[in-house]
Amino acid sequence: MDRWMLASVQSLIQFVREEMSAYRLYTVVPRLLDMIEQLTNWYVRFNRKRLKGDNGVEDATHALNTLYEVLLTMCRLMAPFTPFITETMYQTLKAYLPAGFFEGDSRSLHFVPFPEVREEYFNTDIERAMSRMQAVIELGRVIRERNNISLKNPLLELVVIHPSAEYLNDVRGLSSYIVEELNLRKLDLTSDEEKYGIKYRAEADFKKLGAKLRKDMPRVKKALPDIPSAEIKAVQSGGSLTVDGITLAADDFNVVRFFDALSLEEKSRKFEEATDRDTLVLLDTELYEELQQEGVAREVINRVQRLRKKAGLKPVDDIVYYFKITQDSDDALANAFKSQAGFLREKLKQEIFDMSEKTAAAFIEEEQEVNDSKFMLSFVRKN
Repeated sequence: MDRWMLASVQSLIQFVREEMSAYRLYTVVPRLLDMIEQLTNWYVRFNRKRLKGDNGVEDATHALNTLYEVLLTMCRLMAPFTPFITETMYQTLKAYLPAGFFEGDSRSLHFVPFPEVREEYFNTDIERAMSRMQAVIELGRVIRERNNISLKNPLLELVVIHPSAEYLNDVRGLSSYIVEELNLRKLDLTSDEEKYGIKYRAEADFKKLGAKLRKDMPRVKKALPDIPSAEIKAVQSGGSLTVDGITLAADDFNVVRFFDALSLEEKSRKFEEATDRDTLVLLDTELYEELQQEGVAREVINRVQRLRKKAGLKPVDDIVYYFKITQDSDDALANAFKSQAGFLREKLKQEIFDMSEKTAAAFIEEEQEVNDSKFMLSFVRKN
């Protein structure tokens, strides 16, 4: 992901230079905003653990160096458009620059040269793979939102269906990000459309066809839904389609893939579909008991983090956590604390103890609510 971020910035530099040379300044700002989105909601969001050092000092150094270089370059790119905020950022970043990094006077951002394109950073393969990974994640989010399933609730499986082996390999190389972001147990990448009940249909622009076909239009409109899926699939890459004896050219219709639950091999699976015309994904939206318990555990972790923030604690502050269940009619919370003890320990990086074991006064204590259950959460400072 470091290489993707650096390659994306170089593509941006090239674009900004070309557009500003042609005085098309109105095209530059949207691209700068898009890069800020890529940096904050994709690079930083996906690399929080690396940036904190969870994967070791060396990996954290690589991530921090990448982030620093991107921030410094973005300041230089944005300086003509947002001169004051970028100057403020530059003065903070400048403290970590090696002596003589910029030739000449570098006291102000507006004294340093505009960035040049570094072609050695270009990597179209990585940019393509990242774009595809982002498309898959966005489709998975759409299904979750459509079914009101929080990202804190783990789901069993996401199936990505695409005929291109290159596409599937690109996504496979970044599969760990998809699994983590969409909170999945399994990611299946396949081109086997028959197994997952994928069918084809043709959609026509009847307003356009009406002017072309005139009196034959009603015949086409009536017969088009009955064209077999296999016949439509055969012409998806271009070619004509015959509908009730009338030939439609390739630009008269669009081929659309869709999910037919009745054609699914495993009919017990509860899949939901999302597509962007290129990629089709199926998400198993069944809320399995074990995964629901993990979802409850994630909510508990969220409440711990919220209370830490409310108490103004820093990551280095050494705190002992205690809990006491106050309301839990279906034992969902109790079962989660019991079955997900290892998961809670891993994510919190320490134990969370029963309130009965508390031996010192809490400096903050507050009742928390998770779904229909409630528990008291207490923090005690370590001696």
